[in-house]
Amino acid sequence: MPRVQKPSPKRQPSANEETAVIQYVLQRVLLAIPTLLGITLVSFLIMHLAPGDPVDLFLGGAASGEGLSTDQRDQLEKTRQQLRHQLGLDRPLHEQYGRWLQRLVMSVEPLSDADMEALNQPEPTYRYRGSGLEVVQLGGWRITTLDFGLSFKDQQPVVRRIVERLPVTIEIGLISLVAAYLIGVPLGMLLAIRQNTLVDRIGTAISFMLWSMPSFWVGMLLIIFLCNREFLHWFPASGIASIDADESWGWWRLFTDHLHHMALPIVASTYASFAAISRYMRTSMLENYRLDYVRTARAKGLAERLVVIRHVLRNSLIPIITLMAGLLPALMAGSVFVETIFTLPGLGLLSFQSVISRDYPMVMAILTISSALSLVGILLADIFLKFADPRIDFSSLAK
Repeated sequence: MPRVQKPSPKRQPSANEETAVIQYVLQRVLLAIPTLLGITLVSFLIMHLAPGDPVDLFLGGAASGEGLSTDQRDQLEKTRQQLRHQLGLDRPLHEQYGRWLQRLVMSVEPLSDADMEALNQPEPTYRYRGSGLEVVQLGGWRITTLDFGLSFKDQQPVVRRIVERLPVTIEIGLISLVAAYLIGVPLGMLLAIRQNTLVDRIGTAISFMLWSMPSFWVGMLLIIFLCNREFLHWFPASGIASIDADESWGWWRLFTDHLHHMALPIVASTYASFAAISRYMRTSMLENYRLDYVRTARAKGLAERLVVIRHVLRNSLIPIITLMAGLLPALMAGSVFVETIFTLPGLGLLSFQSVISRDYPMVMAILTISSALSLVGILLADIFLKFADPRIDFSSLAK
């Protein structure tokens, strides 16, 4: 945590301060690299050492070998070994992880004859169709990165599948995060201002109740009571758009239809976050209310509204901004339950299906991207603290 200096008069940030912030960010990025490597290594070992074999996905019902003759079982075992060799699962674990990491960072591979022929055409028709992202071509070679491999389930590039699913998860996560702060911060302020009143007691009870309810249970209740003709059929129970939606509807009708489908998933993703934020905000506001600078502002005759907005609110936001670093991973994890319950084509549902089918490349890609986003969220929270509290000094950590 950055060191806090004594309060100082208002001043514009100097060039040295800006340089210190940049150096601090670079240090955090460099520290995030071994952290991310450690996360991927642990995840890789857990996935491969867990019981089960992804080859069973290809063998289907014959994987158990029940009801087969001896010759058929021998042939099944040969097929199993061939599939393991084709997927690279017969190699030692350290070699599998090394190859996966090498392709993720940078991979150099020769261009095929078909690629060279396409490049040499008067009107080049070359198009990269690999499983990574092509960076550059040098002679007869190409350099790729972010190559997570092919999915075991359908042999499609993992990156392509993730790019297709990522917008839905980002939409739910960002809207939920913004809504949680827009609701939680004012609610926490209200409960702190009305401390020990009926509003405070009711709000505290509701906040604790919402905070304690798991998202998958709330999602199921929302579907039962608000998507069921036996109760209130106000919202659709699944999907992100109507089955008959097309371009002939116009952008406004498509937008409202999408909003209608996403309303309940966003509610299921938001309620626990704004309940937690309101509790932290209330506690932080009450702590700042008892400090000397608040009593001094009141003694000078400053209106209570100005005391709250100018003095108490800004200092109370510091722990709330820090809380954002933990909310981002929580929203990513919660998307697994929400997207699975509401059948939304996002990363959450994809990760659940991949774990069930033991699709190692897909699971590793989702864990890596989720971990990277979580580390970025922690870094952003530290940077935002600088704007909320000018006393924070990064120069001591940037040396």
